[in-house]
Amino acid sequence: MKTQRIILTIMMLAALLASCKHEVDLYAEYREIPIIYGVLEAEADTNFIKITRVFCASGDAYQIAQNPDSSNYPGKLDARLTEFRNGQKTREIILDTITIRDKQEGVFYAPAQKLYYTAEPLCKNTSGERYAYQLTVVFPHDTITTRCDMVGNDGFRVQSLGFNFSKENFFRRRDFRFWPATNGSLYHFSLAFTFLEQRVPGGDSVPRTMYWDLYDYDDNYLSTHTIEGCYVFNYFANAFYDALADFIGGDTAIVGLKRYITDYPIELSMSACGRNLQQYLYYNDPSHLVPPGDLEFSLIPGAYGVFSSRMTHKTELRLAGTTVPDLQAMTNWGFKYIGGPLPDEL
Repeated sequence: MKTQRIILTIMMLAALLASCKHEVDLYAEYREIPIIYGVLEAEADTNFIKITRVFCASGDAYQIAQNPDSSNYPGKLDARLTEFRNGQKTREIILDTITIRDKQEGVFYAPAQKLYYTAEPLCKNTSGERYAYQLTVVFPHDTITTRCDMVGNDGFRVQSLGFNFSKENFFRRRDFRFWPATNGSLYHFSLAFTFLEQRVPGGDSVPRTMYWDLYDYDDNYLSTHTIEGCYVFNYFANAFYDALADFIGGDTAIVGLKRYITDYPIELSMSACGRNLQQYLYYNDPSHLVPPGDLEFSLIPGAYGVFSSRMTHKTELRLAGTTVPDLQAMTNWGFKYIGGPLPDEL
């Protein structure tokens, strides 16, 4: 987070200047800077926005960060969303505050966390309507506004019916087709493979799920790789088997171990995010050549953070081609096909 970077920068400056003979007031030019994190989802029951502030104080910055008053604005700020449909203002949503109590421990205070939220349904795009939301927050000394176009529509769906991990042409690139999301700039794909595992003959079968992150693609790439109007991303069968071997480990030698495959053992999660979120993720990815921690970088005028939108679509898929027979042929892995969905009791 930008807040943490500012804290570390202040600490480094203090250490650097401690040996100087000149008297320097490190806090003379301090100004309160808001921090805003919000990613709107039209299909979410509740949308949350985090609104805090940069703090500057003498002493141990890590200890100060554990105090909620260091980051939070006192009371409740005037924060609201203004909805636009095809560029025309349609309604205004006043944000309320809520305290969640499941934040993991870290540099900043936990487990409680104050967030701004709305449970009012947000609108998603249709064939003839495009929606955008403007966030306005009135701070003690300033008013911040930022805006995002909503990502997604009902057309954001898969076209392919399954994943083909057949061992024929094992290292050949496979295509997966899907229909893109309106205003989607970056797409992330992850796969969950669920099977039943019976470790003792006659014993209970329990579900196990292997989660496999596939790839990230930006819209500039996908828009130039289409088949019959569908976007296409690629995957490799050998990579699936490598991930599965790591997941099941060395327990396949257990006598009597069986693993059962149902009709739709794959769940694909596709996420599309807006341009602001893509830029924010890119900027904070250390693998890129953008210098990290530049305090002048911001996607929100007058504040740090990001305000954007995303949409996630999940669907159950089959194992296509000869994937199931190929898995069953690997007798040391113990896979059997039983068809049907997972039993209700599991």
